[in-house]
Amino acid sequence: MIGGLKAVQARDTLRRAILFRVYEPGAHLVEQVLAHDLGCSQGTVREALLLLAEQGLVERRGYRGTVVTETTLRAAAEMVRVRLSIERTVASIVAGEGVGTGQSALDGIISDMDAAHDDGDLDRCSVLDRAFHVELARAAGMELLCPVIHRCALHMHRFTLGGLEVPREFFQEAGVGAEHAALLDTLLGSDPITAEQAMTDHLARVLQRWAPSLYEAAGPRAFRPRTDGAPQP
Repeated sequence: MIGGLKAVQARDTLRRAILFRVYEPGAHLVEQVLAHDLGCSQGTVREALLLLAEQGLVERRGYRGTVVTETTLRAAAEMVRVRLSIERTVASIVAGEGVGTGQSALDGIISDMDAAHDDGDLDRCSVLDRAFHVELARAAGMELLCPVIHRCALHMHRFTLGGLEVPREFFQEAGVGAEHAALLDTLLGSDPITAEQAMTDHLARVLQRWAPSLYEAAGPRAFRPRTDGAPQP
């Protein structure tokens, strides 16, 4: 089993560097060099790279080494649509059934978001954003789809964090915790149709603010209200 504490810490450091494009797509990651830079063993780096490969951020190419992958705009747009399909259903379920014992975990994530926002830690905010949406799906009984939500959100964050469309200062304007607290309150206090649209609007706002090109690639039509389980024509 991979994923010891040191490997997870190394993975997080490398993940952050990839998301913020310190390591550009196509960059070769050399274990010996990374071990020196991170102050850890080559074995720890190898474990970290295996964890990143599971997330799709790097590709292990045998004797040719490890290369940072690229999330194309087309692939990311499809991830937006996949995520929308799942999270709309999650929102509908939460509106009808609540979050049960998941309330405590969600409240804790929102509190951590507030702290990360106050610290100006954009990477931590993105980690907690993924955790919130995964926990919401888990609370809705959609646990088997949690890895899909996480993968889609992670690669969308390659655009919102690593893109150059929006000045960095803009990231400090929005209260990440407050935004997700308001979303949760809306889901818990709405009928399923309203809750679905609230989730849709939430994801649309994120993309419109932080990655307009990804919003346009996904297509405004994807964010229209659903009719009989599908977007309106």
